[in-house]
Amino acid sequence: MKYLIYDHTFEGLLTAIFTVFEYRYEQVKIISEQHFTPILFGEEVPIYTDASKAQRVFTKLESLVGKEGVQTLLYAFVSEEEGMENSLLEAVQLILKHPTDNVLTNFAHPAILSIRKAAKSVGREVHRMKEFVRFEQVGDLYFAKITPFFDVLPLVVPHFRNRFSDQKWVLYDPQRLYGFAYDLQSVTHFTPADKHFGITQEVAYESYETLWRTYFQHINIKERKNQRYQMRNLPKRYWKYLPEM
Repeated sequence: MKYLIYDHTFEGLLTAIFTVFEYRYEQVKIISEQHFTPILFGEEVPIYTDASKAQRVFTKLESLVGKEGVQTLLYAFVSEEEGMENSLLEAVQLILKHPTDNVLTNFAHPAILSIRKAAKSVGREVHRMKEFVRFEQVGDLYFAKITPFFDVLPLVVPHFRNRFSDQKWVLYDPQRLYGFAYDLQSVTHFTPADKHFGITQEVAYESYETLWRTYFQHINIKERKNQRYQMRNLPKRYWKYLPEM
């Protein structure tokens, strides 16, 4: 058994899939380096992400299953479900083996069923993030923290770029420790280790958050508090995105 260890990115996964076909591997498993533990038996094969190889796989898949099909595969990937890489590998193998069939509608196949269920859940989460995330002004930009069930941050960035194209903003996932910043021209990916987006930004946001909560406490009328109504209109797990909560 060969274990292909990749960097936990979609491009890295596509590179790993390309490698499977390039070397005609048969007994193989693709595992993210984040989840891989040393093994006693089998061969470890490190995968170095190659944008050109990933693009070749992406283009081929898009020609066979269309943009919607590729989106389904991407949504399943960001679900971070254990073993999803290998379900996706199976799906790609089926798509290439049966190019004229609508493989992604074959719910009788375990891998396809797993992919479709995961993609559906991710789609719902993307919609909720677009609806419930709230930005708060910090200096000359707007800041929002988001900790979704799935790794959907890259999927919602286009929505916020279009909606707030005239404002500078930062969208950050503290659970996965990365984010995106928009400067009115382009969107930049960053991590806390990047000097340009250091601890100062977090401190600034938390200071603002404290002030907002103080204000909310002053205007809040306890006698009119109705948590049941609040939860019906805004599920409780999204309250953490609202400073006043």
